[in-house]
Amino acid sequence: MKRGLVEWDRRELSPEALEARLSQLRSLLAERDLDAAVCYTSVAQPVLVRYLTQFLPYWNEGVLVVPRDGEPLLLVALTNRVVPWIKGSSNLTEVRASRDLGGDAARWLAGRAARRVAVADRRSFPYRALAALESELGPGAVVELPELASSLRLAADADERRLRAQARRLALRAMDDLGEGVAGRSDHQIAGQADRTLRLAGAEDTLILVGPAGTWPGLPCGAPLGERAHVVVQVEYKGHWVQLGRTLGAKDAATGWQARLASLCAPGRPVSEALAEARGRDGVELYLWGAGLGHPFRALDETEIIAPGDIVGALAFSPTTRDLYGETYAVEAQGASVV
Repeated sequence: MKRGLVEWDRRELSPEALEARLSQLRSLLAERDLDAAVCYTSVAQPVLVRYLTQFLPYWNEGVLVVPRDGEPLLLVALTNRVVPWIKGSSNLTEVRASRDLGGDAARWLAGRAARRVAVADRRSFPYRALAALESELGPGAVVELPELASSLRLAADADERRLRAQARRLALRAMDDLGEGVAGRSDHQIAGQADRTLRLAGAEDTLILVGPAGTWPGLPCGAPLGERAHVVVQVEYKGHWVQLGRTLGAKDAATGWQARLASLCAPGRPVSEALAEARGRDGVELYLWGAGLGHPFRALDETEIIAPGDIVGALAFSPTTRDLYGETYAVEAQGASVV
């Protein structure tokens, strides 16, 4: 459950920008002769629905139905008391509470004579909701459309880049506030101070990992720290996530790593190749995460290929110097750059 402020500031993201995203989706539906798209959202994987509507759930789950013609419908497993808040923090005008997300979505679509509807990724749907959707609409009516997610490229959208850059500024502020003095402090104190800075600055969600230099940072447990410490911060601002990693108490240890990691995250590069080059040429262990349309961050498999439009979190750890450095990059055709 999120603990920060969830709101839609129209000065940061205009209604016209959201309508343009929906229009892009409707064009894709028309090209594929599909009547609607159905997208699942939850506190754990809100990105696709947030991208289209700016709805970001504090908790629980929902289903967004976007017809090829007409206004979208959001069904949420919440009570009607939150409907005014949802309408005020998104571009949605039709919101309904539901105890049967898949079934209610199917019946609404059937009432509009929908024949074929798309889901971006069957794996993102809970079985019960997907089974109800398919049962109500009939055999062959629900098709998988991976382009629904892949065509909405996070790194190529100027509004996405701008808001993600704000998330990075919040993370950098938290790192700066921690300073370089680590000795005598516990991991609880480091994490608590960083979280307080981020929450007061408007972050909706945070994950802060801390550990002594030379060890992989983890969830704080009250352990004392030495002269240096590793800190990894994941922070969400208006639904936009970034990940940063730093070694506190190691001044100038990160010199040159921002550009080096960008080169390792070049478009078209297999993840396995980037890991091998970092280990062989730089003598560091490289860890890569992807921020997709269904989730904040997930570890990239070595068989995957970094592609234009990806958002990649990269962390490099040197066994020799025991320093850690991490950034979040937007990957475009011409290369990767800090968000």
